[in-house]
Amino acid sequence: MSATSILSVFQTSEMERKGFKLGKFLISSPNFHQSGNLHFSFRYLRTKSVSNCNSHEKMKLELGNINGLDEAMNLYKSMAKTRPFPRIQHFNQLLSRLVYLKEYSASILLFNDICSLGISVTEYTMNVAMNSYCLSNRIDYGFSVLAMFFKRGCVPDSITFNTLLKGLFRENRISEAQELFRKIVREGLCELTVVTYGTVIDGLCKSGNTAVAIELLGVMENGSCCKPNINVYNMVIDSLCKGKKMESALEFFDELIGKGVTPDIFTYNALICGLCNLSRWEQVKVLVTEMADCRIYPDRVTFNTILDALCKEGLVDEAVDVLHIMMQKNVVPDAVSYNSLMDGYCLQGRVDEARNVFDSMPSRNIAPTILSFNILINGYCKKLKIDDALHLFREMPRKGFKPEVTTYSTLLYGLFHSGRYSCAMKLFDELQTVGLKPNFYTYCNLLDGLCTNGQTERALLLLDELEQKGEHLHTSYYTIVMDGLCKANEVDKARVVFNDLPSKGLQPNVVTYTILIKGCCQNRLFDEAKDLLSEMKRVNLLPDGITYNAIVQGFIAKGEYDDATKFLEEMGARGFSADSFTFSLLLDLVGTKEQNPTVLKMIQKLGPSTLKHKL
Repeated sequence: MSATSILSVFQTSEMERKGFKLGKFLISSPNFHQSGNLHFSFRYLRTKSVSNCNSHEKMKLELGNINGLDEAMNLYKSMAKTRPFPRIQHFNQLLSRLVYLKEYSASILLFNDICSLGISVTEYTMNVAMNSYCLSNRIDYGFSVLAMFFKRGCVPDSITFNTLLKGLFRENRISEAQELFRKIVREGLCELTVVTYGTVIDGLCKSGNTAVAIELLGVMENGSCCKPNINVYNMVIDSLCKGKKMESALEFFDELIGKGVTPDIFTYNALICGLCNLSRWEQVKVLVTEMADCRIYPDRVTFNTILDALCKEGLVDEAVDVLHIMMQKNVVPDAVSYNSLMDGYCLQGRVDEARNVFDSMPSRNIAPTILSFNILINGYCKKLKIDDALHLFREMPRKGFKPEVTTYSTLLYGLFHSGRYSCAMKLFDELQTVGLKPNFYTYCNLLDGLCTNGQTERALLLLDELEQKGEHLHTSYYTIVMDGLCKANEVDKARVVFNDLPSKGLQPNVVTYTILIKGCCQNRLFDEAKDLLSEMKRVNLLPDGITYNAIVQGFIAKGEYDDATKFLEEMGARGFSADSFTFSLLLDLVGTKEQNPTVLKMIQKLGPSTLKHKL
């Protein structure tokens, strides 16, 4: 349909029948053609027109072979010079290709220039531009494209409104998305499709509103001519699993089967992932067996999910067995598979075996990723094999990888904890020199490293610098420095840092209190430690097992066994148990001149199960 004929529809009752009320419907949005820095002209590309020497088929071939932004821009330059202009379908294909390449800004700029050329754009063109804005988290500009539909006499379709709904959910504007959906339903703005419902259900699930999503699913099932498909059901199952509501997910799955809906691989993968995260291995086996019975075969996602969960539980040898089965089933492992194995080995301190996995990847035609390097560097740092970590770090650029903030932060931890203070500080300077911005973990490792290496004063100065620079402050930064000060027997300075937190807009947490309580106990300030524990309870911060163990250890060391017994009993009543160090302090008193009935009573109160565990 031409722009002229659509305009005639716009001027008749068709638009009224669709229920469009432009002034009432459109939200406030920037003027599309006056969008400041977004308005960009490519007229400099069109200094000279050329004849239309490219055939239709050649143009299609070129558009299908675009693999990067430069290629796309060069082709657009050629298209813009051609007279007459290529078909709008060719421009549409170019814009779509840019979206596929995630070059959303370029897609928007070209769309603006196409409009400035006077080329008559279609609904498809405008939908692509709207999608580009939404994927760029600029939904307000997406609504400005909707205004273009009306201005050009075009009727927005379900794709248009699905795009806007997705954009609102993407920016976490949940109430606005719900209101837009209600308006679509109430005024019949477009045909309601499975994709429309799915977009809303998916957005609700991802925003933590799974219960509302299930209600909407019920409306689809019972009060709509548009019935849900397995993809819509999978959205709800996936959300329940990610929310660790496995009983609800499994019940929902059983209801699904009862309705005669056939699950697919995505259904099973979501359930298997949820069960693996909760270590419910027997149920995982049942589901895998069910899959085989239904002729649904595990794919790479299925195997990688099981591999990763096993590795995180320290069952890396079992994960290797799964990898072998994976290959026997002709499912090709990828970098995700090998990264999981490497991480599993590193978690067990078996960094040499992790390196073997890393080195084997090229021979299997699997290219390592930046995560592969980060995992192995972290493994080396945890084992204090710093030279190996540094060698791998310096090797990254030669392999085509640019170290990221995570890489630098990990190395900082390793260098500081191996006593290589000067080298760590040089690395921190390098991080900033190459244009990277330190993040939360960088500063945590830097502050911890300074304190570990006896540089508490420098750590305090760094806190001042962060405050002066207006960096986002975290209670963790101050807690780390307090811990360093307490370990350096500078509890007075730690107390000052603690007392200054409210003035910085921060509140102490359980860890902060625990650090100061432990510091007080180590410096024999037991009354202050008890006061801090009481203060925690007054501000509704419940002490944890670490807090109780710290104060019990302090009173045992002082020989105040009655107070130690009191807190030990309170700890047990709260569901916490003595840690190995607390228990060893008690055992050390048995058979010594310090032994008294209270000590034996405390040991007995730990109970047989605790004794068995500690011994």
